[in-house]
Amino acid sequence: MVNTAVIIITHGSRRHTFIEDMISLAKYLEEKLEIPVYLSHNEYAEPNWRSLITDLYSKGIKRFIFALAFLGRGNHVARDIMGSFNVSEFGKWQKAVYEGREIEVYFTKPLADSSLVKLALLYRISSALERETYSYVEDPEEIEERTMSFLLEKVKEKLPSIDEREMRIIARGVYASGNLELIDHFYISKDAIDVGLESLKMGIPILTDVKMVSAGIRWGKVENYLDKAEELAKKLGITRTAAGIRMGLTSPKIVVIGNSPTALAEAIKIAREGIEVPLVVATPPGFTNAVEAKEELVKSGIPSIVLRGTYGGSSIAVSIINELIRMVKEDGR
Repeated sequence: MVNTAVIIITHGSRRHTFIEDMISLAKYLEEKLEIPVYLSHNEYAEPNWRSLITDLYSKGIKRFIFALAFLGRGNHVARDIMGSFNVSEFGKWQKAVYEGREIEVYFTKPLADSSLVKLALLYRISSALERETYSYVEDPEEIEERTMSFLLEKVKEKLPSIDEREMRIIARGVYASGNLELIDHFYISKDAIDVGLESLKMGIPILTDVKMVSAGIRWGKVENYLDKAEELAKKLGITRTAAGIRMGLTSPKIVVIGNSPTALAEAIKIAREGIEVPLVVATPPGFTNAVEAKEELVKSGIPSIVLRGTYGGSSIAVSIINELIRMVKEDGR
């Protein structure tokens, strides 16, 4: 691109404020493009694009990108500028002759059809119109309090027979997903909450399938072995997440599965091998293995909190275990 020049062409004006604005535009483009950008005008101001081309051609520039700083396709664009080169197409390189000199030219389209230009004008007009705007709640504690109150009411409407702690767990899961339909898809085994709270109070660690889940849990004892699991995964012919669970479940731990159905299946397998698993929180999403693994957990008798079906995700698992942790902290006050 050493023999190429970018030339902005404006209509031109005698007002210095117009020139200042255009100089600012040229500097912005030059900074972003990291190549020289020249400002020129069709009339009323210097440099005129005609003399600029002659000057640049004398310096070895033979390819010109003309950035047309015009709103629409008026006579200045079609006749004065593009007509001087006997070209009529935008957005493509074309051979041309200017004052007996063979050059290549590329013309950008005027700006009126740009969605960004339309949007900028829309915003600037809208700022002058007095319209009723929604009053947003900005305090994070108030947002959480309002949302939880709303969701607890929704859970109570659908599941009036469950206790307050179960309502809180389900509401948190729905909060994390933004999907009220999930209310009907939670399973909480009879002893899951009590066992989970006692295990946390006793200092039993939390083992997760993926690091995203670990990162979101607000507890001091959280373990994840995914980064160390590759060798064992290859040896046993299982996934890395499953191998990570096997590496971690050498002693009783609360297991939180937010992403990997194979990790959940491995946790169930290890529990059947004799390792005590006090609680499993399972919300892996998916259409292969996820539904089956979660149903196997429900049938296993292991204390569990499960989001059944294809629904799920790491954020939901995190929200559930964090709600249990919140209950533990409330009991300690």
